[in-house]
Amino acid sequence: MSESKKNIVCDAPIPTLSLFSGAGGLDIGFLQAGFDIRACVEIEPSYVKTLRANAAKGHFFRTGAKIFCEDIRKFDPTPFVDQGIRCVIGGPPCQTFSAAGRRAGGVIGVDDLRGQLFRVYCDILEKIKPEVFVFENVYGLPGANGGGPWREIVKAFGDAGYQLRAEVIDTADYGVPQHRERLIMIGFKTGDFIFPLPTHGPDGDGSHPLVSVDDAIADLQDDGDPYQNTLGGLYGHLLPEVPEGLNYSYFTAEMGHPRPVFAWRSKFHDLLYKVKRDEPCRTIKAQPGKFTGPFHWKNRHFTAAELKRLQTFPDDYDIIGSYGKVVEQIGNSVPPRLGYVIAKSVREQLCEPRTALEFAVRPPGFVSTFRQRQRDRSKIFKEIAKKANASAHRHPKDASAPASSPHAQRYSVSPVTLFDRRKRAYGTPCGAAPSRYDITVAEDGPHIDIQIVKHHGAASAHVPGVSAIEISGLKKYLPQFDSCSVLANVDELDDVIHCWNAVEDALIDRSRFFTLIDIYGHYANKGDDVSVVSRWCLSSNPTAVGVLNRFGSTSTCGDFIDKRALASELGLGLETLDSCITELRSHRFDIRTSVTHPIIDEDHVLCTYPFPLLSPRALVTSKAQIVRSKIQDVLETMVAYG
Repeated sequence: MSESKKNIVCDAPIPTLSLFSGAGGLDIGFLQAGFDIRACVEIEPSYVKTLRANAAKGHFFRTGAKIFCEDIRKFDPTPFVDQGIRCVIGGPPCQTFSAAGRRAGGVIGVDDLRGQLFRVYCDILEKIKPEVFVFENVYGLPGANGGGPWREIVKAFGDAGYQLRAEVIDTADYGVPQHRERLIMIGFKTGDFIFPLPTHGPDGDGSHPLVSVDDAIADLQDDGDPYQNTLGGLYGHLLPEVPEGLNYSYFTAEMGHPRPVFAWRSKFHDLLYKVKRDEPCRTIKAQPGKFTGPFHWKNRHFTAAELKRLQTFPDDYDIIGSYGKVVEQIGNSVPPRLGYVIAKSVREQLCEPRTALEFAVRPPGFVSTFRQRQRDRSKIFKEIAKKANASAHRHPKDASAPASSPHAQRYSVSPVTLFDRRKRAYGTPCGAAPSRYDITVAEDGPHIDIQIVKHHGAASAHVPGVSAIEISGLKKYLPQFDSCSVLANVDELDDVIHCWNAVEDALIDRSRFFTLIDIYGHYANKGDDVSVVSRWCLSSNPTAVGVLNRFGSTSTCGDFIDKRALASELGLGLETLDSCITELRSHRFDIRTSVTHPIIDEDHVLCTYPFPLLSPRALVTSKAQIVRSKIQDVLETMVAYG
């Protein structure tokens, strides 16, 4: 067949079914490569609004394309069985295998219903029998749970009659101004498929550099827009200090910061992440927090229009919803540019084979270098941090002057609610409050000693016990101190959070850290430096206290535990254990189960920290506001008690 005849055949649209369509990122790439999306199946109504809005415009989806808003498990593919569908595209939800999922609650993979959706995918393939399918998912899938789920998925697709080719790729290597690692699997019945050579960057033919953030959004910028410092919140004032390309880790001792405010690896790597404008950015997240990047170099969130460019959505593709919903849809999408490269390669290698390919294939023995480049960037960023730390103007005295040690302290606390309290002069009567805590903080060389005594405003049936907390490994973050011990004469579960608040106050008063977690670090890295051992002797709710003591130390929390084994160890029934977990969660202990975190299977439980999550204001209150609040408390005390 002549090349011209091949081109004529290639102009015919390839009937395609899209599953797990999301906002249509993968679909756009396939549409641009000449595939005809006959139908999309998506469960999320807000995403379906986006698909339908663009289908109505007629220049992204064909007129008459069906957009199904339903659970894939309820989708009936029968009407498409004899409709000539040659290709199926899409990937199931990735939370059960994702890196964020692993850090938030572990990987349960195919043990979760969402991890089993590939079976529904296979059932649809077996009924429609397309020539080819494209399966997209998170890069961690092949290695999750020792590779067991991956082998199960590969076998299922193989049993459905498909040969398979799979690679983990970085989207930046294919012209996306964003580093985003994805697993791409191509399944086909005849022929063969070789993944395309990167189109950009050092692994390509050298003709196209990686696309930078500035390349993508330069025409959307106004040079007159000022640099901002309006993020607010607990950490927002730090963002202007972060050099381009770095994140919260800039403020760690490991990165050479002279006045650190975060423990190493204490946060997700996107916290306070600011893009380096002359490089691709890191992955855009679907559900970012207030302090989650990528942030613009002018210390602000990117606009929706800018985020569309960074994900390579066409400017005239409408994404429907509020700003947060638009960000979610963008963050959950496959970049259309990557979709186009894959689609064109599938078309030219499998659907309509030809010798002249738009995208050259990888040569034998090709090995991607993107992981090594990632490690190299980390070294470069450390050098950037070192240079930035040498610039005195980055550390104004009013923002980061060395904290002076408060030495001995004596004060009282009256709880207003479980999560609100008022500091008062030591020994101040409870007044209207039901109780007060007299707190003494003393220093003995490198050791901090805290004594807490609870006083009831009225007679109490509970007999105070002596509870103890021992904290070690502080020296790295509190240079003058290495350890802290607490003795607390308290009697109720409610008292635990107030005791830990006293600990947090003592530690942050002697450092530049903002919260206890900033000092302790992320639970997934437990034992790196700071270690906690606690034992609570409380006369109220002894069953829940038993569970609390099981998780009260660094060595006994931070790992998944079989619920039945835990219940047996504690001498409890499963229902009683669940009730205790609910009670402790109401006291802000982050104990996770399948009820609280669906990514965790129902047979396991995870307690992240040996202490409660102390600050419900962490995302909305800046340290300056906290300081003002403390000053106000002091003034009120002076007025009330002379």
